Amino acid sequence: MYENNPSKRCFKGYREVRSMKITLISTGSKNDKGPQIMANFLDAKDHSVQVLFYNYLNENLVLKKVKNSELIIVSANQETCSKASEIFKLLKPLDKPLAYAGIYPHENPDECIKDTDLVVVNNPKETILELANRLENFQKISDIPNLWFKATEKETIKN
Repeated sequence: MYENNPSKRCFKGYREVRSMKITLISTGSKNDKGPQIMANFLDAKDHSVQVLFYNYLNENLVLKKVKNSELIIVSANQETCSKASEIFKLLKPLDKPLAYAGIYPHENPDECIKDTDLVVVNNPKETILELANRLENFQKISDIPNLWFKATEKETIKN
């Protein structure tokens, strides 16, 4: 779950800089090390991260656990991409930033952008970190390298 750890807070002048609450959802098994590696990386960069393994949760529990998330990232491979599509349909009504990452979106970004507005196509650590930092600071995200961004239903920005 998210940490409320005062030692991870930092200050710029008088304004507290908060960490973004990020949820990583894996469509794979608990043996999938990728989400935990990503979580450790983001945590080291002062973001609060939780990892969920979709196969072990029901829909209501997923919705409950992502309630306070500010960015949700779903990872999938070729075998689990249909699960990822289900997850995006479940989460889209929450109106939160949803990103697709993993092997499948790397190889099939044109298919993945149909399910969500954000697709990480390369360098997931750096791309997701940049996305989180910009969202946290209310900065534009349409020019982040290795991120596809659906600007409108008909226009996708492919960086």
